[in-house]
Amino acid sequence: MSHLSILLVFLALAFTGALSELCHPQDKQALLQIKKEFGNPDSLSSWIPTTDCCNENWFGVSCSTQTESYRVFWLKLYALNLPKPYPIPPSFGNLPYLKYLSISSTDNIVGPIPPTIAKLTMLRELTVKNTNLSGPIPHFLSQIKTLESIDLSFNKLSGNLPAWLPSLPNISSINFDSNSFSGTIPDSFGSFRKGFSLLSLSSNRLTGNIPTTFAKLDVEIVNLSANKLEGARL
Repeated sequence: MSHLSILLVFLALAFTGALSELCHPQDKQALLQIKKEFGNPDSLSSWIPTTDCCNENWFGVSCSTQTESYRVFWLKLYALNLPKPYPIPPSFGNLPYLKYLSISSTDNIVGPIPPTIAKLTMLRELTVKNTNLSGPIPHFLSQIKTLESIDLSFNKLSGNLPAWLPSLPNISSINFDSNSFSGTIPDSFGSFRKGFSLLSLSSNRLTGNIPTTFAKLDVEIVNLSANKLEGARL
């Protein structure tokens, strides 16, 4: 085989490989930027630029075929051995088809929830637990109308509980256990929609009376333990 033939075969194989990659270029770029913003930890060593994020076992990544092309819709990142403290990378907001985001068991995640999370307009489940996330629950989360579940347990979040949470039209589960939330429980928390399954606010610094609106609350599980709450107002 001539040198020209070998070169043509090589180029054909390379072109075929490029065409067969399922990962959307925008999603791959966002994931690689997240890796960089997290300090390129060893736990994300499988996120290799020359491989396909949708079919070559990138840690914690799943893609969906329910769109016009393969898009990243699910991220589950845990026990990230970050080399030093980092905030949640803003680049998570550059994954427009993301529906499930879970970050857990990583002490070196610090700071507040970044505003770019509000760009995830298809997000159904937001989990950031067992980290050192801090600050209040940001109001921009109220813009994500698709949210069904929020788990921010075992962090260092503080401030008052947002009265707007029950206004999320699809919300069915909230877990804010083991933070430093203070103040009273908003009266609006008695108006979560029918079918709401979990309201867990244990081990915080909540005070005052349990709202009388809780008498009409249709929730499978309510956990208010380990606070400084009193009985409902009469």
